[in-house]
Amino acid sequence: MVAATLDRDKTYVEKKFQEKELKHLKVTKRGVNIVIYSDDEESGKDNRCRFTYVKSGQYILNMANHKGKWEPTPFKGTLEELLEMVIEQFPWTLTDYYREEI
Repeated sequence: MVAATLDRDKTYVEKKFQEKELKHLKVTKRGVNIVIYSDDEESGKDNRCRFTYVKSGQYILNMANHKGKWEPTPFKGTLEELLEMVIEQFPWTLTDYYREEI
């Protein structure tokens, strides 16, 4: 049951990133986590944030620090709520650091 929920929610995040044109971000499922990261040829993998499933459609948000290690936040809610929070209130966590500007 949880695996099906995580699969559905992973797909939701991928579609949301497509809509927002956040093509540099990747989404994977690890255990009860939906992990957001970028993968650049030069710098390698950069963790951004993760949503940890706790129960009944509720997740906890963790953010990666400057070394890529997970730091807890006080935020708990549905995946939709937390993803919207990250997009709207913490957009720098989703920035494409390596995109060349013209």
